Amino acid sequence: MSYFLSNSETVIEKLVPQSLPTQNADRQKPLILIVDDEPNNLHILVEGLLSDYDVRVSTSGRSALEFIETTRPDLILLDIMMPEMDGYEVCKKLKQNQNSKGIPIIFVTALTEEESEEQGFELGAVDYIHKPYKLALVRARVRAHISVQGMLDRLIEKNFELHDKFIEVENLASELTKRDVELKKLSAKQALFYQALTSTADGVVITNHKGIIIAVNPSFCRITGFCESEALGKPLKEIKQNNLPEINFDDIWLHASKAGYWSGELTTRRKSGELYPELLTLSMVKNEVDTNINFIGVFSDISSVKVTQERIDYLTWHDELTGLPNRNNFLKILEQQLREQNKQQSYTCIFILDIDSFHSINDGLGLMAGDKVLKEFSTRINNNLGNKDIVARLGSDEFAVLCETQKGTGYERTQSLANVTAQKLLLAASEPFDIEEQKISLTVSIGTYILPRNELRGSAIETIRNCEAACYKAKEKGGNRVTSFDTSFGEQAKRRFEVEQDLRQAIAQQELILNLQSQYDHNHTLKGAEVLLRWQHTTKGFISPAEFIPIAEESDIIYDLDCWVTTQALKLLEQINEQNPSLAISINISGRHFHEKRFLHFITQSIIDAQVNPANLTIEIIEGTLLNNMDDAIAAVHHLKQLGIRVSIDDFGTGYSSLTYLKQLPIDELKIDKSFVLEAPTNNNDKLIIDMIVSLGDLFDLKIVAEGVENQEHLTMLQAFPDMTLQGYFLHKPEPAENWLSDLRNKNAES
Repeated sequence: MSYFLSNSETVIEKLVPQSLPTQNADRQKPLILIVDDEPNNLHILVEGLLSDYDVRVSTSGRSALEFIETTRPDLILLDIMMPEMDGYEVCKKLKQNQNSKGIPIIFVTALTEEESEEQGFELGAVDYIHKPYKLALVRARVRAHISVQGMLDRLIEKNFELHDKFIEVENLASELTKRDVELKKLSAKQALFYQALTSTADGVVITNHKGIIIAVNPSFCRITGFCESEALGKPLKEIKQNNLPEINFDDIWLHASKAGYWSGELTTRRKSGELYPELLTLSMVKNEVDTNINFIGVFSDISSVKVTQERIDYLTWHDELTGLPNRNNFLKILEQQLREQNKQQSYTCIFILDIDSFHSINDGLGLMAGDKVLKEFSTRINNNLGNKDIVARLGSDEFAVLCETQKGTGYERTQSLANVTAQKLLLAASEPFDIEEQKISLTVSIGTYILPRNELRGSAIETIRNCEAACYKAKEKGGNRVTSFDTSFGEQAKRRFEVEQDLRQAIAQQELILNLQSQYDHNHTLKGAEVLLRWQHTTKGFISPAEFIPIAEESDIIYDLDCWVTTQALKLLEQINEQNPSLAISINISGRHFHEKRFLHFITQSIIDAQVNPANLTIEIIEGTLLNNMDDAIAAVHHLKQLGIRVSIDDFGTGYSSLTYLKQLPIDELKIDKSFVLEAPTNNNDKLIIDMIVSLGDLFDLKIVAEGVENQEHLTMLQAFPDMTLQGYFLHKPEPAENWLSDLRNKNAES
């Protein structure tokens, strides 16, 4: 059984029970005791060792000593820096105790001074593991000491038993039969230990005091390529001669001879001449009177560990798909460039390239096709740049380029060169891509930024952010263009970032409110109202929906926002219908929800829970969003209709008005955009558009709502359509929902 820190604990408590059996004959795994007062270190070590060992934990030196009084672990991982009693004191007490002095102790510490290691080895420790941990090395060292030290302890113990039995045989001839049985048992146990030695995956070599090999196991032969006969009698130095100049095997042997132990990483050569990295532990073994000294080396081939670590290191700084530097690597390069900028007396131009509407390639042809486009695009960028220019993939379809001009090139010349380079990149991107037997055309938006700028001396992150702001401006203008950074972009980007962050907190801080704008028929009879979202920031004041709604649309905030509006609107509808059951309200939701199921699940449950007539709720959707995925849109509208909810197409006529979706979608209402209403009294074309939309409504049996009734002329013109619902500032200005409800109650009371 293992002991861990509970998730609910807020302080470190003693984890090992007071009463445990002194022996555990049924234990299948070697027992390791970890002594450390730092929970994070404990969790890392426990998770790394638990699959192969029985792990116990003590959080102080005193509790560790109490635990060892009743249970003998096979190995102890001991932290040096602990309160009350440090690791040195614990080790000293264990080595003074006859019952515990043979337990191998490995110090775990952040200290790297040689004096600290020497002190630990003098006290009897067998190894040091330095923080932060490399789990592969921790497991290798633990396995080495468990496999060797434990085996040696047992061999020595059994040898003493065998010696005692021989004395008994000499003195007690009458017990010859009993001695024979006992010898067979001991031989069987020795055979078992020998089998363990020969079966371990780690190489094991035993030498005499001069370093001459006297025994090896099969894994030694497998790893080194030397057979047993070739190794026996050979100096260990010839086989383990390190091939790294910073460490010499003579120094290793001298250290092991003095301290009794050495552990570390070597680069060794196999018999074939191939170099390989290994982790070697060399330990001195001697009896109590020092009459016989041997050295045991346990080593493992860590080539696979090295390859894995190199792969991890590579992916830390490179993009796996394209092989280009990633965002972290580019920031590091850029930070270095910023530090050296003043010394070089030259300018550097940064480009941010973002593929326009890249998601359509993933959606239409699949992710594999999208990956091929990205790889080909990265190749084209490199082919159009100089050898010293640096290209990086910052993420998804966003790339960065860093180009340094020659010393002495002026700012205006740098701008000119940057424009030339950007145009070359635009042209390269415009060439069709041959993907999946199709020719794909795409465009890119490019933002440029030239360093240094006298007015801006920021960090690498700020520099990238400014260049991304320029790229974002290029996208805003329609894409397929180059935009140079302007200081105003940075302020706009900063404002967008602040609004996005504040918007995430706005609901919890009760900054959002609902306004209602009344809707009337041509006789000025109240028919209902549209719900309008308003944001009164605690410090920034009023923030327009025209600013924060697009920001919410670009992130996942829109889901939380629309859920909150829907919940509050349903509560509001309950109160309205208590006063007048025939009044209806309409709310706007993002068309993004039509392509994912979670909002539909949410509104389904909300309608079930609410005490309202679903027919009194209208959901308005901007028509352009319907065409992004018509199949999903049709399914979503049908789902809303099954719930009894009415569906309206908002801003009708401003997007991609199509008879196709009017025929396919079971919508209830068309809402004429106010841009047509505002000039209709004087603009015959707008008047004709309104007539056409009304005719479509008659044809498809749809209700028509006109917004933008701003004056008497608008009202007079639209009253000619008796079935039309009217909305606008001339009829009613939006007001807080509570005020609107209060007016409704007062009118009902008067009537």
